[in-house]
Amino acid sequence: MLAVLLRLLSFFTGQPLASPKQLAQLQSELGMQQAKTAALEELNGKLRAELKTQQQQNEQQQMALRLTLEGRISARQQEMSTLREAYEQLARSVDLETQRQIRENNALLNQLNWLSGTIAHDFRAPLRAIDAYSFFLADDLGANAPPEAEKSLEEIRRNGKRMGVLLDALIEYLRLGVCPLNLQTHSLQNILEQVVDEHFDFSPVPIEIQVSGQFKFDKALVMRLFKELIDNAVKFAKPVEQPRVQIRMASPNTLEIIDNGVGFSQAHDAQKFRLFHRMHGNDEFEGEGIGLAMAERIATRHHWTLQLARVGNQTVASLELETDS
Repeated sequence: MLAVLLRLLSFFTGQPLASPKQLAQLQSELGMQQAKTAALEELNGKLRAELKTQQQQNEQQQMALRLTLEGRISARQQEMSTLREAYEQLARSVDLETQRQIRENNALLNQLNWLSGTIAHDFRAPLRAIDAYSFFLADDLGANAPPEAEKSLEEIRRNGKRMGVLLDALIEYLRLGVCPLNLQTHSLQNILEQVVDEHFDFSPVPIEIQVSGQFKFDKALVMRLFKELIDNAVKFAKPVEQPRVQIRMASPNTLEIIDNGVGFSQAHDAQKFRLFHRMHGNDEFEGEGIGLAMAERIATRHHWTLQLARVGNQTVASLELETDS
């Protein structure tokens, strides 16, 4: 009967009507949709709460990080300020120390100049007198002078001349320690070739040059250094049957001057660069023990290291050079 009434109602209204079963199904679906909507709203609320909590935590972390960074920056600024004050204090101290050293160096230079002048004049005056009076005495004695007297006078003049050479060497040695350096970059090969051409053009000992490199040094002083080292090598190599001198680069910063001469005894190893120290007797080789001391003095002024060693049957003079940075 209900179904018939529903059909009649649908016929008169012109609209389809759902059956009770369909209405129940629709109500069930509507209930499910409402439940889902409520669940979604609950989930959305939870997400909003979690997001708010996360934002609060992020803000707290950012605040803590900001405070930490500000603390570190403040500490670093304080540290930099302390270092700056310490540096300024050190700079003032170094400046004062530099001024003190300059004053001391100037005082030392004045003393050396005074000593050089004293040696050059006051010490030479007695030598000139001794030399002159020896000639006067020889002239007074004339041809009747005893042979012993002539020999003694000749010995006096010879030693006076030697003393003059020693005084010149001492003055030059002192000058090398205080003279200003004209540091320029030069070719090592060009300098050595110039030294050999000027001083060893007629050397009886062959000199072989195999060097390279640009270094900063005082040209005049380093030419003197090489002249002394090569002269020492040639002098002691000359007596052997096949003498030779080789100048080579053992490394990019190490120059060696090698000779196959007679060498020197280990007893002289500690004193070989001492001024006026001879490593051979006066009757064996000429010289006054000046050359090596001059060379070592010049090397020291350039912060180079000069060494002399006997290796097998060869004498090796090695120079550790500072590069031109």
